Amino acid sequence: MIDIQKYRSPKCWGPFIPVLILILVSIPYLARPFWFDEVLTIGWLELDFFRIPFTYPIPNNHIIYTMLLSLWSRLTDSDFFAMRLLSLLGGCAVISMIARYLIRRFGNFAGLCAASLLAVSGCMIQFSTALRGYIFALFFCFAAFLAAERWIKHGGWYFPFLYFILCVLAVGVMPTSLFILCGQALFFLPEIFQKGRRCIRTILTGLLPIPALLIAYAHIFDQLLAASKLKEGWNGWFASYWNLYASFLILILPLIPAIVYGAAVLWKRFPSQRVRLISSGLIFLMPLFLSVLAKVPPFPRIFFPFFGIWIVIFSMLLTPAARSGKRTVLLLFPVLIWIALAPNLTPMISNRLFGFRGDDLLHSYPMSEEFTPDKTAEFLKKQDEPVFIDFDSDPPSLSLQLIARDFPDSKILYDRPDRGPVSRLDSSTLIVCSGEQALSGILRRFGLNGNYECVFAEGIQKVYRKQ
Repeated sequence: MIDIQKYRSPKCWGPFIPVLILILVSIPYLARPFWFDEVLTIGWLELDFFRIPFTYPIPNNHIIYTMLLSLWSRLTDSDFFAMRLLSLLGGCAVISMIARYLIRRFGNFAGLCAASLLAVSGCMIQFSTALRGYIFALFFCFAAFLAAERWIKHGGWYFPFLYFILCVLAVGVMPTSLFILCGQALFFLPEIFQKGRRCIRTILTGLLPIPALLIAYAHIFDQLLAASKLKEGWNGWFASYWNLYASFLILILPLIPAIVYGAAVLWKRFPSQRVRLISSGLIFLMPLFLSVLAKVPPFPRIFFPFFGIWIVIFSMLLTPAARSGKRTVLLLFPVLIWIALAPNLTPMISNRLFGFRGDDLLHSYPMSEEFTPDKTAEFLKKQDEPVFIDFDSDPPSLSLQLIARDFPDSKILYDRPDRGPVSRLDSSTLIVCSGEQALSGILRRFGLNGNYECVFAEGIQKVYRKQ
């Protein structure tokens, strides 16, 4: 006999709310033009499927994701719109998994509010519609967290085996998932003070990601080391971490007062929770530890998979404020307002905090309405001159749009790893760059003289011609 009460429980239907929110807010971005790294991802698909795991000249190949996308593209006949749906499916799967866990662990209110705020965030929308592996890194990392929790509590052979496989898949998408996996293990730090097997299992959850990384890249370890020495990074240490932490705090903005209150209550009234609070603080600060090892400021987006465990931590801190019915109503109102306004406010907040041209975590330039390489390509295809595209104007994206419009590849000039930097430009060459300052640098680089006028302008792509 069907248990009707079971299906009325929020534990059953609750996860569908943030999933529905994510789908609704992501739909407008499914048809957006491909940006720099997405074009590189499409390039990896041209390889034979079995060559993908053996090709890692630069860190842009998210190997496990690229292999999944290669299979998916065959099913969808390489339709670019349909290819984005793979990431959206991944986003729906991970937001459902997070919501289900939060509701079960911290209650209906904390779980639904936190998962819904994550679903409507700019970073979640961005990576749930991108041809990149970040959403799958989050999926595998959070699934590994769930497997680790089951292993520590119940033991057996199945969960440690599952945990290790998920670690291999997570680092197989991004090597930097190692930091997320090790950071998640700190959540179980209180178990170390338990005698016996729980202590050993807890320690192993923090150690197993290291051999998982070695196994995932054993066949191309020399390529991994070479790629790590390329010194590609963000434009400053402070800017990198400001972007990361500000993006997450904006995500949970309406709940911050309740979270601060909850942290104070747990620390004061429940001394047994203090170790958990300390370990949670260490997890939140974990990305800062990378600065000890990294030679250049890291891209904020590599830390996106931390958002899974961070939302768990802040849901835990939310529970004391959510125990009262009156407080719940007061907290629900700003959450609902933020969910309604966030999709429209996020671009403005990102622009104010990080600048339009920032490839930021909250709302990067490819998500902006001003990112229109298709319009720039429409203008350029009517010109006879060759085109030089500056790095800051996303040359792969514009090149893809030009080639799709039968613009001769020989007339598309930009610095690229496979062909090397452009050595010279004719005065007749059209220059695509982000503005006057970038144009001045290009003219000095190539020793060009004369006056150049802007004949077309769309966001970061402005076209200049010599008068």
